[in-house]
Amino acid sequence: MRIIEGKNVFSVTEVNSIARKTLEQINFWVEGELSSFKDYNPKYRYLYFDLKDPQTGFKLPCILDPEIYLSENYQFEDGVKVLALGTLTLWEKEAKLQMHVLKMKDFGEGFLLAEFEKLKEKLQKKGYFDEKNKKELPDYPTSVAVISSRLSDALQDFKKHSHERFPALKLTLYDVKVQGLESAQQIRKALTTADKEKFDAIVLVRGGGSVEDLASFNDEKLASAIFNASTPVIVGVGHEKDVTIASLTADVAASTPTDAAKILTENYVKLEQKLSDLKLRVQKAMRSILWNKSQELDFIYQKLISSKDKFIYLPQNLILLRKSLLTTVSGFLEKSEHKLNRYKNSLLVNWKSQKLRNQGFLDSYLDKLMLVSPKNVLSRGYSIVTNSQGNVVKDAAIVDIGEKVKVKLARGRISTKIIKKSN
Repeated sequence: MRIIEGKNVFSVTEVNSIARKTLEQINFWVEGELSSFKDYNPKYRYLYFDLKDPQTGFKLPCILDPEIYLSENYQFEDGVKVLALGTLTLWEKEAKLQMHVLKMKDFGEGFLLAEFEKLKEKLQKKGYFDEKNKKELPDYPTSVAVISSRLSDALQDFKKHSHERFPALKLTLYDVKVQGLESAQQIRKALTTADKEKFDAIVLVRGGGSVEDLASFNDEKLASAIFNASTPVIVGVGHEKDVTIASLTADVAASTPTDAAKILTENYVKLEQKLSDLKLRVQKAMRSILWNKSQELDFIYQKLISSKDKFIYLPQNLILLRKSLLTTVSGFLEKSEHKLNRYKNSLLVNWKSQKLRNQGFLDSYLDKLMLVSPKNVLSRGYSIVTNSQGNVVKDAAIVDIGEKVKVKLARGRISTKIIKKSN
């Protein structure tokens, strides 16, 4: 390092050396497939190969000491899955990143099966597979969460044998990866989310594959999510021969995605069969009823034909009956009119007589009323005196000398003053 214009300046060699020393402090396990593997050559210090991520195709260049290679008892070849423990380093001359492998283990099917058995035994002891812990499916589920890949054949098979056959069964898809590093986490997250939505059931489906392909369904955390879900879970993963931790933990294990659909719609199928049988019985009963009624109609028709002669003179009899009714009604109306006229004349005579009698009574009562009328009294020279309060004066004692009073006459009024009084 040199100081140039007050700045610490490194050479390329120094930078590469610092990078190498920093990287070599880091070591970790890496999962990957062997790629570009070259057989051991005593002329070279190391064996050279790449570790490849099968999901992305990304590669990590590696070097391996011949002693480690010679001590392993399995075949090194391209495509073999391994777990490699190593330290990152840098080839300083070319500044190329590479991993110095210190230990390597087979990570193929045998390893995964051994891990599967270990996890299976562990969860079995926890009661994850016990029948008493299994939740029952509703008889006729109508809302179902489906956790699968949107583009998978497994999903299409499931839909074909469930919703497409029974549209009343509504499916909600949670699109996830069904294999790879992020797959198990996505499936767990989807299952936890769906469980909160109160579906009638949750279904996990995917097609078959190798043990590596189905590794996401042998995840302990996914098994715990299935076991602790409040919603019944159906797992239909792989083919009939495939067994996963998820299917063992599930409330219902289906052998295939199609089998999962059949289990889910089992009661619908039975109901459909019952309705079909009922339809046949109803059709049979209707045919029987129609045949019997047809026979009854034939019998009635024959009776009508035989009775036709009885009604041949019916039109003529109806005409005679009409004429008779018209004559009877006409005579009745005429007699009724005469009676109404007599009642009318009698009412008029009685009303006039009653009117004259009532008029005489009214005139007599009028004469009597006139005799006691105040106006008639005043016309004979009498008057009505009221004091200042407007009260009629009937007694001289209630007025005082000098008090003003009003006098009502037959025609007009006068005001005066009391100058003298006597009792």
